[in-house]
Amino acid sequence: MDEGIPRLPERQLLEHRDFIGLDYPSLYMCKPKRGVKRDESKETYKLPHRLIEKKRRDRINECIAQLKDLLPEHLKLTTLGHLEKAVVLELTLKHLKALTALTEQQHQKIVALQNGKRA
Repeated sequence: MDEGIPRLPERQLLEHRDFIGLDYPSLYMCKPKRGVKRDESKETYKLPHRLIEKKRRDRINECIAQLKDLLPEHLKLTTLGHLEKAVVLELTLKHLKALTALTEQQHQKIVALQNGKRA
C-alpha cells in the first residue's frame, strides 16, 4: 500500500548526553516579542534619548531667557534677585494680559470714534 511513498526517517529522541557542550541560548533562537526591548538595544537607545532630552531642555531654557529679555524693566524689578524660570513665565503672562487688555481698550475707542464720525 505505501510502496510508492518513500519513508521518512523516524525522529530520534535526544537524551541529556546529546546536549552536553551545546550552547543553550542557540537552541532557543527565536524572534523577540513585540514591545519587549532587548538588553543591548536599551543601551543604544539611552544615549540618543539623553541627547534629544538635553536639546529639548536647552531650547526651553533659551526661550525663557529670550522672554526674560523682552520683559519691561519695571516688571523685572518687582522680584527680588534672580528671576527663576517660573517667575519669568508668570511675569510674561501678566504682561501679555495687560497688553491684551490695553489693545482691547484702544480697539473699542477706535470703534467709538468711527461711529461718532458717522453720526
